[in-house]
Amino acid sequence: MAEALGYPETNAMTKRLNREDLISDKLSGMNMKSVLLSEFGIYDAVFGSHKKEAKEFKRWVFTILKTLRQQSGLEGFQVFRILDKEHQCEMMGRLNRGLKKPKRVDFIKANTISNKAVSIKYGHSKMIKKADMSPEMLVDRQEFLEDTVELMEIKDKYGLELSVSEEVYKLASGWKDSRTA
Repeated sequence: MAEALGYPETNAMTKRLNREDLISDKLSGMNMKSVLLSEFGIYDAVFGSHKKEAKEFKRWVFTILKTLRQQSGLEGFQVFRILDKEHQCEMMGRLNRGLKKPKRVDFIKANTISNKAVSIKYGHSKMIKKADMSPEMLVDRQEFLEDTVELMEIKDKYGLELSVSEEVYKLASGWKDSRTA
């Protein structure tokens, strides 16, 4: 499954998932342990993939959620704010598991970088607070937060000498440039 979703190895996929969505078990007829995913774990793995097909599936799921929300009478921003908080908690959990010695400042840094990246993408000279972002900005913030957390994990794992913020801001500037072109 990890290979089909474009993860470099199975561990790269499973380490970003919640522990309750992983099931280690010996399959009958096999003499080795296998890691199985719950249904939620499968969705989480697909949503974390950068493959085109996974992003299309994610978009389809969001379309279904939007339809359900509209039929239930909820305002879009109410549901999105709930989902955004859940996503942020997941990313902070992933960062906590992915860093050798996570500190409070690491979580603040990841969120600040994401907020500033959104501000750059939308052409603002100063950082916009998350509470002041439009729904479109919050969607982009989720992706910036995922990228920031992933880069922080890689930097920590391999002891790389790079500025996570500079790399993410370069990405944000490129997105801004492609929007205005």
